[in-house]
Amino acid sequence: MRKNIYLLTLCTFFFFSCKKEENTPPAPTDPCLNVNIVLSITPSGATPCVSPADGSISVSASGSTGFTYKLNNGNYQASGNFSGLTAGSYSVTAKDVNGCTKSQSVTIGAAPAGTNFTNVKNIITSNCSGCHLNGNNDGSTNFDNDCNIVNKWDRINIRCVTQGGMPPGNPLTTAQKSQITAWVNAGHRYTD
Repeated sequence: MRKNIYLLTLCTFFFFSCKKEENTPPAPTDPCLNVNIVLSITPSGATPCVSPADGSISVSASGSTGFTYKLNNGNYQASGNFSGLTAGSYSVTAKDVNGCTKSQSVTIGAAPAGTNFTNVKNIITSNCSGCHLNGNNDGSTNFDNDCNIVNKWDRINIRCVTQGGMPPGNPLTTAQKSQITAWVNAGHRYTD
């Protein structure tokens, strides 16, 4: 009987001490855990009143490899250059070869108004408020919007300089006509 107890004790000892250990694989590591993506973004201002839009964003990324880029909710592309953009806010995202991403907001500003355009706008503001500003559409032209001034450059030139009869009853001075001519000759753009 003593021999049986010894064997039972020995078997119990080996059974519990020699138990097969389960090999659980380690939890997968996050490939983005130690990745620090840095974006370098260069926006270029958009010129108001041009079509197609001419604003752009150039983005490059560092801190990893194999980058692709997207603008807002668009598709990823190999190039970090985006063009044909209007003034406004955008989100750019870079994604590396492992799917790690970095997003950043960027604003494309509007190019500033040129001196010649500003002179013409001031002439219109001071001489045409009764007919073409503040919601008025005499002659079916309203100049509250800067792009309407740009788009109607030829009518402004004809009516104010070539024919010289505008505004009615109080035509422009020679100096004002010269300012309109300077803007027209410079290209009659918002930035001229």
